[in-house]
Amino acid sequence: MYKTFWHQHTQFGEIPYNTWGLTISIAFILAALVAHRRSARVGIDPDKLAGMYLLAVLAGLAGARLLHLAMSDDKAEFFANPMMFFNLTRGGFAFYGGFIGAGLGSVGYARWRGISWLKMADALGPTVMLGVAIGRVGCFMAGCCHGSVVTVPDDATTLLPASWGPQLWVMPHPPFLIEMMADGVGKNHVPVLATQVYEVFAASTIFAITSWAWAKWRRFDGQIIAMVLMLYAIWRPFNESLRGDTVRGTAYAIGPIELTTSQLISVPVFLTGLALVIFRFNKGVAAEKPFEHRDPETGKDLDEGESAPRI
Repeated sequence: MYKTFWHQHTQFGEIPYNTWGLTISIAFILAALVAHRRSARVGIDPDKLAGMYLLAVLAGLAGARLLHLAMSDDKAEFFANPMMFFNLTRGGFAFYGGFIGAGLGSVGYARWRGISWLKMADALGPTVMLGVAIGRVGCFMAGCCHGSVVTVPDDATTLLPASWGPQLWVMPHPPFLIEMMADGVGKNHVPVLATQVYEVFAASTIFAITSWAWAKWRRFDGQIIAMVLMLYAIWRPFNESLRGDTVRGTAYAIGPIELTTSQLISVPVFLTGLALVIFRFNKGVAAEKPFEHRDPETGKDLDEGESAPRI
């Protein structure tokens, strides 16, 4: 709807501040705050994860950028000129690349610091969906990741004044929500499916379900991250079939079926989650004790009921 939320006028010219960047920053911060609290509940020292958060951000952005360029229509140019990776005016980011990059970086960090990566993945996995939900708001505001062109039904209700330029329509039946951008990075001045908003609701639902399961229904280590992987891998191909942007990667033919990059990646993502269920189902939940704060003077864990001396 509004890809730039603020313009700063300087002696060097006007500097735009993009809504997408703002929402991605908020997504990372909120996900890290939730992860920080949940990690302590399974016995992980939250302070040990500070470096992991930074690594996850860097590896996630690098993976998202790399997958987008490697699988997009610009891949030939990218392989001929890898420095295109740093030219942010060309191409964008792919969620699955960010998810894989951040995931591998986090697991590697956990093993390096002696942290149970399964417990960490279970505690932090739902926060990825929280980040997706917030991040897709930025996509909606920017106009990227939009749906296919549609005709607005006669019974649709207009939500915004016509003078604003961008428009939203709602209706009590599918497709429920239609958008029209006026100055976005995708299609402008034509009604399209609001697939970004669909993903906001889907990711929020997965976050809620897996968060409840993590708190109330954990049967084995690895269960929650398996749920996140499988639920999103089921949802993503469906939403992808509604997309209408042209920068989602090469189509791959499997018999009569054509899949985009994200639809294809959803297959091994689902199978990874399924494998965790199969091989971890009978393992149970390893013993864990909520992490207690440390005495600031001695650095030792405080016993239950103790408190740090007041300064």
